[in-house]
Amino acid sequence: MTEMVISASLALILHYVAIIQLPQGGNISLVMAPILFIALKNGVVDGCVCGLIVGIFSLLFGGFFLSPLQVLCDYFLAFSAIGLGGLCSHQFINSVKNNGKVKIYLIISSLISGLGCLIFHTIAGVAFYDAYAPKGINIFWYALTYNSIYVIPDTIVAAICIYVLTGRAKNILLK
Repeated sequence: MTEMVISASLALILHYVAIIQLPQGGNISLVMAPILFIALKNGVVDGCVCGLIVGIFSLLFGGFFLSPLQVLCDYFLAFSAIGLGGLCSHQFINSVKNNGKVKIYLIISSLISGLGCLIFHTIAGVAFYDAYAPKGINIFWYALTYNSIYVIPDTIVAAICIYVLTGRAKNILLK
């Protein structure tokens, strides 16, 4: 529980230390790394709960409210979906213990996390942000492209951070 709260707090801080802020919401930051770390270390439930905590506090500390469904997708579900990377937690931890295929399980977990997050942000984009789409552009492709601009880099940066941490501080993951 303590690890989850510390990781959620760190993720929230990193969410507001944006590398790049996009004009219509979203940013490239390190927000995914602590959530994915908890998911890989403790499993999908802890990862999703950690993501949900980050989503709730992101909404409370400067989130954008259009409707309950938008809040559900953009904050609660998108951040919780990052915890889905924990689906490979057992394989990842075993590969760390046995010097196995850490990269493969980390990539798979990161892709699951990023895809889950992207799906919910895209749903919110299609449903609520169509006014931002240029005329003649399909809203689905616009929302998918716009959200991919920050979700894909977030996912890559999170995977790199966890890979470096795994190589330098294995004992943190194995406790």
